[in-house]
Amino acid sequence: MIRRLTAAFAALLMVHAGAAMADQVTDKLAARLAKLFPKDHISAITPAPLPGLYEVMIGASLFYVSADGRYVLHGDVIDIENKVNISDQRRALARKQVLADLPADRYIEFPATGGKARRTLYVFTDIDCGYCRKMHGEVGKLNAGGIAVRYLAFPRTGVKGESFKKAAAVWCAADRQQAITQAKLGKRIDSPECDSPVAEEFELGNAMGVTGTPAVYTEEGKHIGGYLPAEQLIRMVDDGKL
Repeated sequence: MIRRLTAAFAALLMVHAGAAMADQVTDKLAARLAKLFPKDHISAITPAPLPGLYEVMIGASLFYVSADGRYVLHGDVIDIENKVNISDQRRALARKQVLADLPADRYIEFPATGGKARRTLYVFTDIDCGYCRKMHGEVGKLNAGGIAVRYLAFPRTGVKGESFKKAAAVWCAADRQQAITQAKLGKRIDSPECDSPVAEEFELGNAMGVTGTPAVYTEEGKHIGGYLPAEQLIRMVDDGKL
């Protein structure tokens, strides 16, 4: 399921100002870039907000190329007049959709206390990461403040190594909430092997541009960074800034 969502994430990045991949220029650019990046999958090539430039997505990487494919620009396009980071908006739009499409059995949720959450945070987490553990130690405060936390696995060692094994053991436990809490306290989790989505969640995190943990996203796909104290996050919700 998550592989399909990862593919959907790439597909969403292809929609921009009604541009079509069938356009003659994009076809030529696709052929040229395929030769320049033979090992990478080009997710999308679409007209950029800047005349004469095209937006290119390779995985989570976003850059811009001239129509003849000769010049490349790497960085964000910012609308100074409207004070908007257009590039980040594009990434956030795709993240929002893919997070909304995640089924409930593909994350470990710590729901808000007392009913409906005021805000929901999606957190790519690693068992051994110090700041991940610190954030989890405050998850009760977040829940009491009306913030639900949905964990997705992002083992720092990738799909091999101890971090991956620990994440898989947590997922395969009968009580995942209890297991992730115990694991983040440094306790060993012994679970029977199962078909866990840890590798797919790691792949999804890479597609979304996760480079470190915890990586925290809002429901709208906004990346708010890494660890922030629970009191600060709750205050941001109270002030309408989150």
